[in-house]
Amino acid sequence: MLSIFAPVQAAPFNTAKVVRLVEGKEVFIDRQPARVNATAAKGQQVSTGISRTELLFDRRAIGFLGKNSLITLGQDCFRLKSGSVLINGSQQSCLGSKVLGVRGTTYALSINTDGNYDLAVLHGEASVADSSAAESAITKDILETYPRLNPVVSFGSSAWGSNTNGLSLGEAAGLVLGDLGFYVPIKQLPGEVFYSYSTGSSNFDGFWGGSSEIGYSWFNPNNQSSNTLMVGYDGWKQPSCTHSQISAGAMWQREGVQVGINGGVPVDNCESQLGFAMAQFGVPLMPIGEQAIQLTLAPYLLHGLGENYGGGRASLGIPLSPAVQLMGYGQYDELLDTVVGGQLRLSFGLGGGFVNDPNLQTPQQRSPLPMAKRQFNTGQPWQIALGETKQPSADEEGLITQTTGTLFEAGEKATLSPQGAVISRGQLTAAEYKALVLNHLTGQSLLPEGNAINSTYQSLYGLNSPALMAVTGANWLIAARTPYPRLRGANNLEIPDNKLPKKDKKKTISLETTKVNYVCETNNPSLAMSLGLGTYYVSSNSTGTDSINSATQFNFIRGASSSSCNYSYSSGGSTVNYTVPTEVSSTTTSRIERVNKNSINQLIINNPNQRITIIK
Repeated sequence: MLSIFAPVQAAPFNTAKVVRLVEGKEVFIDRQPARVNATAAKGQQVSTGISRTELLFDRRAIGFLGKNSLITLGQDCFRLKSGSVLINGSQQSCLGSKVLGVRGTTYALSINTDGNYDLAVLHGEASVADSSAAESAITKDILETYPRLNPVVSFGSSAWGSNTNGLSLGEAAGLVLGDLGFYVPIKQLPGEVFYSYSTGSSNFDGFWGGSSEIGYSWFNPNNQSSNTLMVGYDGWKQPSCTHSQISAGAMWQREGVQVGINGGVPVDNCESQLGFAMAQFGVPLMPIGEQAIQLTLAPYLLHGLGENYGGGRASLGIPLSPAVQLMGYGQYDELLDTVVGGQLRLSFGLGGGFVNDPNLQTPQQRSPLPMAKRQFNTGQPWQIALGETKQPSADEEGLITQTTGTLFEAGEKATLSPQGAVISRGQLTAAEYKALVLNHLTGQSLLPEGNAINSTYQSLYGLNSPALMAVTGANWLIAARTPYPRLRGANNLEIPDNKLPKKDKKKTISLETTKVNYVCETNNPSLAMSLGLGTYYVSSNSTGTDSINSATQFNFIRGASSSSCNYSYSSGGSTVNYTVPTEVSSTTTSRIERVNKNSINQLIINNPNQRITIIK
């Protein structure tokens, strides 16, 4: 008998393990409260009250059991008694005497008020066939089918300019740099990744920089958010000094809304070192493919020169494509003044793309070409007969036969009787598809086929839904491989030269001291001679002397004091005055010092008997 699946060994059912409780603890196995990691075996029932639960079927399928639902576990399948369940993987469901078989499939099954089954295929294919005709799908470890991030290499250019050197923006200081980045997932688990991200940049003319970070990104099923923590190192060189800083940051994202903090602490001895702390608030403005134009407002605080300076930054990110990102920003504060910059980055995933998702390697969709149909695509030689074209019958279009059962593909819905007979079938609308996904996946862990479900929605309806991308993990796969931007002008900050303290240049000076020796000479030499008195004054006698070398010598410091003569002799009723200072000799001593310009005046005050001369 022909089956829609390739022949494989049957995979008998063993256990269903409770993995997660959602919205309370009303999850039961045979009406007894069940805890996480509790298991149910063949013949037992798993049920819920106001809670929901995640089940793991023998590591071959994951099931999300809805509220007020009950399933009974059989040997090869489970039977839904009430409520709803979503299955991802090769886990069959019994429908009366028929079996709902799957192949690379995520489907939702529920019981409506009429007691009939409502089936919706979200990804892959499902078939309803007699239990004797149905065969098990290929069994593989469902936990090994989660998407994995590939390493990413990026190239680009960034530029920034400012008026921090006292120039206008038209003459701004700044740089144009070439950028290289490398993202490497170190360890990956479902909804988690440890990664490293390193970048380098240079203008190839003396300015270069490098950054490296270690980060952890994870998906939070409670609110479908993407979260990232990172710590790293930044170093960049300029002619005057090589800067270093330790950086750290955290980011929360959900449906395009971002809230984050990051900062840097300098660890160098550069005079222009500058620490910073920044908060970020981002909102999507307009969707472009799976991403959106993003506006981010970021107040920040700078610390340098022993002071704090507040400022703000606004940036706009434009995803030109999944591989091409454009970003521009502007900021202002009282220390750095105005800074503008941006980056163009081209990214390439190594290994065939950004994400390696085995669930996207699904069987081809049905083709309108007859030779592409399964009954023709047998691998055997075939012939073409020319003649009147025969339109496929309705049975052929629906692929309903007595041997293969009824095939349903992604995007289809059907109502089935309690015995598995098809009552009606049709296409899910975009709203129905989205509602089913949100209803079952909200609050749950990521599904292996979550990213594939989002891709199927886009393919079927040509739409992107931020809410759908959030619950399926498609957003997380983007956020996890998009670390903080490492831009020379945006995160590697330094105090501009014109804001540094003015250096007080030292002066070289000569300090000189001149001692002058002098004698006192009479102002009336003829009178002194007639009275028998000498020309020069001698303090030890009353007649004076005509020899300058025998006269009494006095002294003064030139520039600090002066000479003074006020002596006289009396003889025969006449007086001879000695009031004329006559220099005999002088001696000069000097020393050289380097002092700050502002200290010269104080030096003069402290050295009143010295003559100070500035040499240079």
